Amino acid sequence: MADEKNVYATVLNYFTNEFTAINERLKRGQFDNYKERVVVSQKITDAINLLSPYVRSDAQTRLLVRNGESLKKDLLSVRDVITSQAASRWEQPALMKALMIKSGKSSP
Repeated sequence: MADEKNVYATVLNYFTNEFTAINERLKRGQFDNYKERVVVSQKITDAINLLSPYVRSDAQTRLLVRNGESLKKDLLSVRDVITSQAASRWEQPALMKALMIKSGKSSP
């Protein structure tokens, strides 16, 4: 019985660390494209499916599953992808210059 609890705690720690690492990557904007976000989201779904039978009996698992669902939602948020693409477009000097010329402002 003690071995089962030890394995269970190890599994929970593993998924907690993985979810934390994914969340940090998301906050730093280290996902290259939306396809990568979808793949990671599918892996989180697989992890949640493995953990879901234990949700009723363990509060830590319940919290981990909630965090995973929230992380999935954040990963699949298109808003972040659009804002990062828009920001990278504004950083292009040619586009900035063209917009300034079109608006009638002189370029610096």
